[in-house]
Amino acid sequence: MTSRWLAALGAAAVLAFAAAADAQNIRLSYSGTSGQNLPFWVTYEAGLFKKYGLNAELVLVSGGLTNIQAVMANEIRFSYLGGASPIQAAVQGADIVILATAYGLMPYGLITGGAVRSAADLKGKRAAVSRIGGIEEVAIRSAMEKLGLGAKDLTFIQAGPDALRIAAIESGNAAAAALAPPALFAATARGLHVIADLGSLGVKYPTSVIAARRTAVAQDRPTAKKFLMALIEGLHLYKQRKDYAVKVLEKYTKQSDPQILSQTYDYFAKNVPLMPLTDAAVMEAGLAASEKPGAKSAKDLYDNSLLQELEQEGFGKKLSK
Repeated sequence: MTSRWLAALGAAAVLAFAAAADAQNIRLSYSGTSGQNLPFWVTYEAGLFKKYGLNAELVLVSGGLTNIQAVMANEIRFSYLGGASPIQAAVQGADIVILATAYGLMPYGLITGGAVRSAADLKGKRAAVSRIGGIEEVAIRSAMEKLGLGAKDLTFIQAGPDALRIAAIESGNAAAAALAPPALFAATARGLHVIADLGSLGVKYPTSVIAARRTAVAQDRPTAKKFLMALIEGLHLYKQRKDYAVKVLEKYTKQSDPQILSQTYDYFAKNVPLMPLTDAAVMEAGLAASEKPGAKSAKDLYDNSLLQELEQEGFGKKLSK
């Protein structure tokens, strides 16, 4: 090594240390361990938040409502979650805005076990969801509608994470559950049945969104912009490096089957955007599923301005090159 090269390396180390020292501390959350969360995990694991000056703490907060409560209490700065809870909160007047949509389709399969093989077999039975009022309940209601049944034909019970919902079906405590990959593929590998796959039907829904306090974004747009820059680079890395993404998926989901991990990545990656702009039609679908669909316009729920600004600056194109 030459002395000049060593000096340059030392200078780079000093700069990196200074950047880390100046990094802004923020807490981020995600709401579950389904495969649609993978781009967010990749962004964190690759150190991209830190790259853009954010010293991020990433925490799992189960359930959409709990995440929104944490955002409203300023305990969480940005939350990666399903659209049901932020939309419902905004409809009810909460200071919540959606800054990005990383997945705009419903990726859930309606899983059943035992003698339940058709929609008619579900009448009068129980469906397991992780949290009442969350995205899985919305998915099951959407599936029921596609199958020609009404929401009153099922009783919803709160059963917790994917593994517990699968166990509820296998034990007979529930007749159905909505599962996204990898749990969807894990369930079918155990002999459970898929009677409706909303992902393959192309049902639009804001499955993975970034929610934040609207006033916090307005007061500190630079931090929100840095966060989105990191996320966009994470989306590029996710799409370009399946091998790395699958390793991250294994870490967070605790799923070790290579085939299920690969299937899960392929299922989502084909529909994940490089620039996570929110589509009005996707938000309309989310609003229609809320309890008060006429109480607010879909365009009032989201803000694409920061992403549009980055797009105009050519940020995504630079990453693609």
